[in-house]
Amino acid sequence: MEKRQIETEKEQQTNLLHGKKRQIPTIFYTIALLIVVGFLFSLGNANFISAYNLNTIASFGAILLMVGLGQMCAILVGGIDLSVGGVMSFVSVVFVKIVPATGYWAYPICILIGVLIGYINGNILTRIKIPSFIATLGTGGILMSLAMLAAPVPVNVPSDFWNVLDIFNASFLKINNALYVSVLVFVLYYTILRFRMVGRHIFYVGSNIKMSWMSGINVVKTRNVAFMLSAFGASMAGIMVSATSLGSNPYVGSPYILNSIASVVVGGTALTGGTGGAVNTLFGALLLSVLQNGMNVVGIDQYFQQSILGLMIIISVTLTFDRSKTPVIK
Repeated sequence: MEKRQIETEKEQQTNLLHGKKRQIPTIFYTIALLIVVGFLFSLGNANFISAYNLNTIASFGAILLMVGLGQMCAILVGGIDLSVGGVMSFVSVVFVKIVPATGYWAYPICILIGVLIGYINGNILTRIKIPSFIATLGTGGILMSLAMLAAPVPVNVPSDFWNVLDIFNASFLKINNALYVSVLVFVLYYTILRFRMVGRHIFYVGSNIKMSWMSGINVVKTRNVAFMLSAFGASMAGIMVSATSLGSNPYVGSPYILNSIASVVVGGTALTGGTGGAVNTLFGALLLSVLQNGMNVVGIDQYFQQSILGLMIIISVTLTFDRSKTPVIK
């Protein structure tokens, strides 16, 4: 009897190992799709690979990457942040409004505002026990309303203060500073998740919150940090949008709610949490940037573009969704 049980356990371990070997990481699908899509768009229109268009892709991708990196932290911990659009809009409007009065201090002030909003989101989730979907949907709506009250019409930075925006708008070695900033933000998130204890805790809590708590991990603190990182990414994206466009409007963050989630899941980060990372989000944001730009370049109808984006999200979730964590799909 014991011999048969040992043989059964060995067989299960062998099957598990073989199953893991056969499973291809989703990020490889993303990279392959990125290459194929880029090749097809270049065949459809030669201007797709022009220097001007590649710069356009990089500029949009830099903004999407920052808000996507923040969204990734919320998803990795097992939640979701629907307030990123509101954070972007509110911070963007506030930044434009206070630049004439505060100068360069507008940057840390707006970043702190964003992080504080993330802290509030985290506490609504962990202290009041409201699901992140509902909590961030509510705070996002509040922030969008505040942005509209602060700027009922589009606002612009006075030309006398454009030099303050050179942190993003100047260039070095013919490369726009905005791209350097996005790389620095990427390195920051990668370092936190890969080499810092709080980053490892985010993965652990997302994988199994009960076991994390039993292991002595401060689950409340970890989830709060994740949502603070989410709001930090959205606030950085909001500041970049304002700086590069020399102004803002209260609706600037709305398109990034769905796009940020798409960049995360398309890159291979599981909506169930605990799996993925900054590199996945980097390729996910790059793929979405190429896809959206390419569809415009080759002349695909704008309304049909949303159908393609939705299809990609469904396929990506199908490949990354951990059904063992959700035995019953509601």
